[in-house]
Amino acid sequence: MLLVPFSNPLFEKLFLIFLSTLLSEDLTCISVGILVQAGKLEPVSATLACTLGIFLGDYLLFLTGREILSLLKKKKRKEALENSRLYQRLADGLKHRFLSTLFIARFVPGTRLPIYTFSGMIAKSSGPFLLITFIASLLWTPILIYLSFLYGQAFKKFYTSNSLTASILLAIFSIYLLYQMVLLLIQKNRREDVWIRIQKIPKLEFWPSVIFYTPLIPYVCYLIIRYGSIRLITASNPLIPMGGIMMESKFSILKSLPVQWIAKATLFEMADKHNASVKLYDFLKTLNSPFPIIAKPDIGERGRGLKLIANQSDLDSFVKNLDVNYIFQEYHPGPFEAGIFYYRMPGENQGKIFSITKKTFPVLIGDGKHTIEELIKRHPRFKFQKNTFLDRNLKHLNVILSVGETFSLGFTGNHIQGCMFEDGSDLITKELERSIDTISLSCHGFFFGRYDIRYKSESDLKEGHSFKIIELNGAMSESTNLYDPKFTIWKSYSILFQQWKLLFQIGKKNHEAGTLLATYKEFYALWQSYQDYIKQIDPISKEFG
Repeated sequence: MLLVPFSNPLFEKLFLIFLSTLLSEDLTCISVGILVQAGKLEPVSATLACTLGIFLGDYLLFLTGREILSLLKKKKRKEALENSRLYQRLADGLKHRFLSTLFIARFVPGTRLPIYTFSGMIAKSSGPFLLITFIASLLWTPILIYLSFLYGQAFKKFYTSNSLTASILLAIFSIYLLYQMVLLLIQKNRREDVWIRIQKIPKLEFWPSVIFYTPLIPYVCYLIIRYGSIRLITASNPLIPMGGIMMESKFSILKSLPVQWIAKATLFEMADKHNASVKLYDFLKTLNSPFPIIAKPDIGERGRGLKLIANQSDLDSFVKNLDVNYIFQEYHPGPFEAGIFYYRMPGENQGKIFSITKKTFPVLIGDGKHTIEELIKRHPRFKFQKNTFLDRNLKHLNVILSVGETFSLGFTGNHIQGCMFEDGSDLITKELERSIDTISLSCHGFFFGRYDIRYKSESDLKEGHSFKIIELNGAMSESTNLYDPKFTIWKSYSILFQQWKLLFQIGKKNHEAGTLLATYKEFYALWQSYQDYIKQIDPISKEFG
């Protein structure tokens, strides 16, 4: 007898409506309105099914918030959440206007998911939430269904078809499209985001990596066919495990360089945290000025987890929360930073500087009127990476800078973290090339990669002295001048393709000279290790990066 309802066609339709609201409540309500108008659904029962499904979906968001909070507490990451931009904004509204905010969120597109989820994190009981969201659902659902019903009536006057199914589907699609357009018109943030995405199209430096690297795939396939194997890239730098394609220790690479050329550094190893702490504090005593100091993961990933530590108190707090090996490095005041991409063909005694990239750090200039958040969103460049800057400067967003006052948005020499890259070929001189060559030749087994350096003046750098190496990257490093906003897309890709061709050529020559290639099994194991490591470092990046 319990199975009888499920054999009822009406019940099946209502149950399907109920479940569909969990996937897309707006599209479900619109579809129900059109189907009611077409005589395919009974209005009261269909509206009730929608309402109950929407109400359940709201409560599931609330429970999700509870579960997220519990998980963060277990992993000791609650502080990272509380320091996030979204948390700070939601906390103010919900803690003082809990019930009214819940009610309004049902009628303001784009606010329901964050507000209802966050409610689960801060609410002491679920009773008030359930009451308000049920009332809001009872009001909202019939309104949207009825508007869709009216649209269906109007649609019939302008469109006729022999196929009822085609008419219904076209009506649903057209009103949903209209609904999304209305949301776009009434939501300023959504309009701004769409316009920013459009403006990014001709700006290669801001393309998502999955799009940017797509043209590289067929070219790499060509190189594999021409030179014999993808595994050749693992022979590009015998000095570095797997050539430096991923998961290499930055500290081990630094130790292979002549000590007079590198910024002083020490490794904090998690295997022996107590001795690592002693070693770290002994290291600080060797520096002329212990603070500020740079902290970065020994196995890095595009600036993730990098931190400028200002004082002893911040250092103590930072060390206490570490989960992975970290490099602590003296802070070089610069003020300039650059990436020098170098290569040398095996068997040759002299290499070449392939490119130099100048790095310009993001700095805001105040106008005495707008807050830091507003200046970021209005800036012709910074608006393209606004989420990065807003999250990083959460505590300063409401500050109004005086006219001409400057504010640094970041210190990381990484494009993803907001740094601008420009071609620095004017810095390449015979003297600098000689210095880089001397350093590289002293590292037996290094042939291809990028030095990240800091220096005091361009004149000194051109003469080949007074700079410090803060990092050396191997096979997967890039000639970052390709992100110069002045370069055409064609120019950027020609640089990228050229460096990959060199990578294969160097790997092949090293292999012919006796360097072993990594196996596919080792490739896979390395990839698995990389995925596990990213899961470890991501929480650290969000909390401290």
